[in-house]
Amino acid sequence: MSEILVGVDGSAPGDAATAWAAHEAERRGVRLHVVHVGGRLGDDRTAQEAAELARAVGEVQVDAEFVTGKPQDKLLELAGRAELVVLGTHGHGAVASLVVGSVALALAGSAPVPVVLVKDHDPEKDDCPVVVGVAETPAAVVLGAAEKEAGLRGEGLWLVHAWFEPPVESFGAPAPLPPIDPSPVVAALRERLTGELAPWLGRPDADLRVVPGHPRDVLLAASEDAALVVVGRHEKPGRRIRALGATTHGLIRKAACPVMVVGDEESA
Repeated sequence: MSEILVGVDGSAPGDAATAWAAHEAERRGVRLHVVHVGGRLGDDRTAQEAAELARAVGEVQVDAEFVTGKPQDKLLELAGRAELVVLGTHGHGAVASLVVGSVALALAGSAPVPVVLVKDHDPEKDDCPVVVGVAETPAAVVLGAAEKEAGLRGEGLWLVHAWFEPPVESFGAPAPLPPIDPSPVVAALRERLTGELAPWLGRPDADLRVVPGHPRDVLLAASEDAALVVVGRHEKPGRRIRALGATTHGLIRKAACPVMVVGDEESA
């Protein structure tokens, strides 16, 4: 039986990740594997409490486990037998709540399966569209993952491409430029992408959106009306955490819905 792996630590984002994962396990008809990784003097209370939360959320088979070791290493070992890994974005404490956790980044940057980072969970948004960030060169792996998520929900698929024109620098500082009308560029991009994205735009509920702006800002705005934002990572062996990029980091921190990071093997 397939499973969803959720790493828990007793934090509020960890509880939100558990609730989201329980909903998804029920939706997919798979088992939920709840894991808490701690030190040698730890116990399984955190895992058991998360399992009880999951059972209260949905009708799902839950296995709870406490293991000792380094969290990112242990979760990576377990990720290979899961179809999805789910983690909270942040840990405990005032400082930890302001930054993305190292375990979340490590898993998102190197897990062999899609990783979903959850800051909080609003069940009312589960029926919203799925948003996928479309890169300059669209990746079939990422688009396929987003299409699957939209299909599971029976909701729309928004394919979002951001056109961003970096400022021209003059003597090391941005130089002032007159206003530029982005309409011709956006129209040309839309025409090109419509052809390249034809297999995914064939869905009756698919919508291509080409929006001027920085990709982070465009996708953050789209996340306000989304159930899930799906983005890819560029595979660079030995540098995968850094390969997530500023856009993905910003989304994980500030998106108004969970963020799925998908390994983009086609960019290797």
